[in-house]
Amino acid sequence: MLRTLATLALAAGLAGCATPYNVGIPVADGGTVALLPGESASLPDGLLRYVRLVGDSRCPPDVQCVWAGDARIELEWRPGTGASRTLTLHLNPQAGPDRAALDGRSVAFTALARDTARASLQVTRTP
Repeated sequence: MLRTLATLALAAGLAGCATPYNVGIPVADGGTVALLPGESASLPDGLLRYVRLVGDSRCPPDVQCVWAGDARIELEWRPGTGASRTLTLHLNPQAGPDRAALDGRSVAFTALARDTARASLQVTRTP
């Protein structure tokens, strides 16, 4: 009996720590979400995951630079149906695309925190 109670208590404790796999931070059309690498945003028709910061060549604060630099992130779009795809977005639109189409929506890379690599993404519905 004691062993059964211990097993049940352990199972209940582990279940309380479990995190669902494909759950992200909900973001509505027109909204902005801030993600750390590895985190996901849940859209009505899919999941957008911030895979990693690819590079950050932006000018440091309080330094005068000739070029502003760029930050580049890798995202993974997993639609509700269909194949996943990888997206690379730039913070500086002169260095590369700062937005991408996501099956009736678009995502724009709008900001990046220097200390945490937290990326701000704006999701909008496209006509």
